[in-house]
Amino acid sequence: MKRIIRLFSVGCALICALGFSESRAQNFDLSPFQDQLNTAVKPILGFFGSVAGGGFVNTAKLHNFGGFDVGARVVVSIIPDEFSSLTGDIPEQNISLGPFQDENALGFPFLTASMGLFGNFEAMARYFYFPLGDEPTRGGVTLVGGGLKYGLLQIPMGPKIVAVGSYQLLMVPDEFDFGTVKVASLKAFASQDLLLFTLYGGVGVDKTFLEVQIAEYNLAQSFEDTITHATVGLSATVFPLIRVNAEYNFGDFKSVTVGASFGIR
Repeated sequence: MKRIIRLFSVGCALICALGFSESRAQNFDLSPFQDQLNTAVKPILGFFGSVAGGGFVNTAKLHNFGGFDVGARVVVSIIPDEFSSLTGDIPEQNISLGPFQDENALGFPFLTASMGLFGNFEAMARYFYFPLGDEPTRGGVTLVGGGLKYGLLQIPMGPKIVAVGSYQLLMVPDEFDFGTVKVASLKAFASQDLLLFTLYGGVGVDKTFLEVQIAEYNLAQSFEDTITHATVGLSATVFPLIRVNAEYNFGDFKSVTVGASFGIR
């Protein structure tokens, strides 16, 4: 988890170092370093888009009204070689631009929940928390998100198609806070129940926003990136009311998801 913590602090460290290479001025121009900043931020945006964009469904079949499931899913993002070997230090600064250097994969465990609503809609939510330092003084990294699923096609014993829209927000304690990370996703999934398992797949886009804000130094800058993901997965009911699933997400940052949930349809 040290690498994950580094992701949250790298933006602040980069900007402070760039701003104070010559003086402690309260206003400074980052434009000469824009290429270096973009190089550092691109893999961070891709990583969060990959993690937040995985683990949305284990079937495209909607819950009936009042039906629900609760469970856990682990999304592991596979770090591309071009980023795991990235160094690119800023000249004359002891700051590395490679937050994923020597890392092959990083992941987040999510708590998830879904509930069937009226009119072919279903609500979904996800939550992640990781403590930093000694609680309660340091707090922790928190991700909260929610979304809606809409059933485009729900044929009994036939294929199912669902559209999913979601929004997720990542928050860090004040000691590490340099801004906010937000991910908006729009996806479509299809599934087919087979004899022993359900085959599902989908495609969609995940847009990640990073807003760097350091009021003390009158600094504010925004970054964004959009990545496309395709998903293929399998799920199965292994015990009554217990469903497990595994999926693979294709994109600039590939990811693997495994999960288990308890639910009533």
